[in-house]
Amino acid sequence: MYENFYKFRQKPFQLAPNPSFLYKSAKHQKALAYLEYGLAENVGIVVLTGEVGSGKTTCAQYVLKQLGNGFDIAMIANTNVSSGDMLKMVQSEFDIDSGQADKAAIIESLNYHFIAQYETGTRTLLVIDEAQNLSAAALEEVRMLSNLQADQYALLQILLIGQPELLETLKQPSMWQFAQRVAVSFHLTALDQNETAAYIAHRIKTAGGPEGLFTPAAVQAIYDLSGGIPRSINLICQAALVYGFADEAETISQDIIHQIHEDRIGVGIESEPEKTQANPESDGEIDVASAEGVNSRLLEETIDNIRMEVKGRIRQMEDDLNEQNNNLIRQVESLLIEKRRISRGYEHRITGLEQRMEDMNQLLQRMERRLHAYSCQK
Repeated sequence: MYENFYKFRQKPFQLAPNPSFLYKSAKHQKALAYLEYGLAENVGIVVLTGEVGSGKTTCAQYVLKQLGNGFDIAMIANTNVSSGDMLKMVQSEFDIDSGQADKAAIIESLNYHFIAQYETGTRTLLVIDEAQNLSAAALEEVRMLSNLQADQYALLQILLIGQPELLETLKQPSMWQFAQRVAVSFHLTALDQNETAAYIAHRIKTAGGPEGLFTPAAVQAIYDLSGGIPRSINLICQAALVYGFADEAETISQDIIHQIHEDRIGVGIESEPEKTQANPESDGEIDVASAEGVNSRLLEETIDNIRMEVKGRIRQMEDDLNEQNNNLIRQVESLLIEKRRISRGYEHRITGLEQRMEDMNQLLQRMERRLHAYSCQK
């Protein structure tokens, strides 16, 4: 819709994680370094946490994309499962069909698969997204899988990705055995104001859009509304581009951002998100205090309402244009009719003049004949 208007090759602010759009802020670079170290050294359990929409999954996908073909990777995102179902899901994601429902048999089949991969030089990695939803029992079974070894080599490496609640779970006394297995952890915080501006510019450039599309005042307003959470920034920017397209605005101004904020009132969002700030003492470690983020689900519902409203505005504009076109057509038709009437009047007058000229020619011919006859008589 707005891609051609703003000359984008692709949409710059889609919500789905896309490693090719990853903006490497200082904190994101540090998160990548932690992940790359943990996975390269096979250190055990790696934990990456952050607020909803902070870019955790995008960072993880970016690192996984760099791993190459020497890894057997299973990814789990549906974590609202019981402990027994968790093992079955791991088994399924590694394409293991043992036909066994017994927990011990499932673990044995997984161990056999991991050893087979190890003997071929293939690393085995289990990635669990939304890990904050895992129950204590499910986490314990994940820990049991981390015990599987061959020649003092961990057969399975585990990457947990989750919201700050995961940290709170791992801090509980009952989880001390699991926490001891965590070798690398990092908490991803929100972008600051300058990083937000750079993030927006980066995604626009990556998508092939024009430089300076969002005014500085608009970027400031986006930061104030989003709290520096990338997913919230994407939602607001995407809505702004739709609004800008509808208004045929060459740049996205602060007024457009304010209009988006006003329009979302009454659809479930009544307060602005608090800005999340990193704890300077912890520097992103596992004990970083979690900050309040944006309710992404409600924002997604808001963008749907915005799209519907913009479509309505576009339809109204189209109706207005059609009415204007119809009025112009009627005016042109009236002019043509009037012109035709005038033309017919001229045609009648011309016909009359032609007839008079014909009569005069005949009169002249008669006079010439008479003069000729008179001359002959003399």
